[in-house]
Amino acid sequence: MSTDTPQGESGELSIDDAAAEFSTLLNPVVEEESPKVDTEVDPPKEEEPAEEPNATEEGADAPITVEVDGKPVQLTKEQIAEAYKNGLRQSDYTQKTMVVAEQRKAAQAEIEKAQAERATYAQNLSKLTAQLEGAIQEQDKIDWNSLLQSDPMEYLKQQHLYQQRQAALQKTNQETAALQQKVQAEEAQRFRSHLQEQQEQLLAKLPEWKDEAKAKSERDALKKYLTEQGYAPKDVEQISDHKAVILSRKAMLYDQMMAKASAAAKKVEKLPQKVERPGTTSDRGTDGRFQAALQSKKELSVEDASKLFSQIL
Repeated sequence: MSTDTPQGESGELSIDDAAAEFSTLLNPVVEEESPKVDTEVDPPKEEEPAEEPNATEEGADAPITVEVDGKPVQLTKEQIAEAYKNGLRQSDYTQKTMVVAEQRKAAQAEIEKAQAERATYAQNLSKLTAQLEGAIQEQDKIDWNSLLQSDPMEYLKQQHLYQQRQAALQKTNQETAALQQKVQAEEAQRFRSHLQEQQEQLLAKLPEWKDEAKAKSERDALKKYLTEQGYAPKDVEQISDHKAVILSRKAMLYDQMMAKASAAAKKVEKLPQKVERPGTTSDRGTDGRFQAALQSKKELSVEDASKLFSQIL
C-alpha cells in the first residue's frame, strides 16, 4: 500500500513532518470557508449607504412653511420652484406687455404729432391760397391797356407779379391736393386696420365663423334680418363694430327660436282632440274637486280620497 505522505530516508515520519502533515489537514478548511464568510457579510455593508439618499429625499419632500399675505402656508421645494418659474413667466409676460404698450404709446404719440403738424401745414396752405386768390382778383381789376400806355414800367412790374402769384397759387393747390390724398390714404389704412382688428375679435367670440361657408350663410341671413327690421342696406354694409354684429346675430337667433316655438305651438293646437269612449268619465266629471285638491296642495282625508277615487273609477 503506497502513501503520498512525505517520509524520511528510513520511511518513518519525523516529528516535524507529522506536524506539517496535520497542519495541511486542518488549515485548508478554514482557508476555503473564510472567503464565503466575507461575501455574506459584505452585502449588508453596501446596503447601509442606500438608506441615506432615502432620508435625504424625504427631507427634500418635507414641506416648508412660508408666509403668503400674512398667513403661513406649507409648500414643498417643488411647489416653491414651480411658483418661482411661474413668477418668472408672469414677470416676463408683464415686461413684454409693458414694452409693447410703451411702443404702441410712442407710435401713437408720433402719429398724433405728425397729424398736428399736417393740420398746421394745411391751415397755412389754406391761408396762403386765400391771400393769393384775393391778390389775383385785385389785379384782375386793372385796366392793363391803360396801364401800358400810361406807365409801361408799372405794367411790366404788375404783369411779373401777376405771373408769380398765379404760379404760387397753382403750387399751393397742388400741395393741398397731395395733402388731401395723403390724409385719405392714411384714413383708409386706419379703417382697414380697424376692420382687421374687429374681424379678429369677431372670430375670437364666434369661432364657428372660421368656417367660411357657415360665416357667409349667417352673414347673408343677418343682412336680410337687419333689412327686415328697417335698416337701410347701405347702413348694414357699413357696420364695422364686432359688438354690433354679435348683438344683431343674437337678436336674429332669438327671433328664429321664438318663431319655431310659435309654429310648434300652432301645430299642437291643430291636433285632433282625444275622443273618450262611452262609459268613461274624465277628471272634469268629478265636479273638479280632485283637481282643486291637487292644485291647492292640501292633504285629503282617507274618506275624501276614497270618495273621489270611487267617482273616477
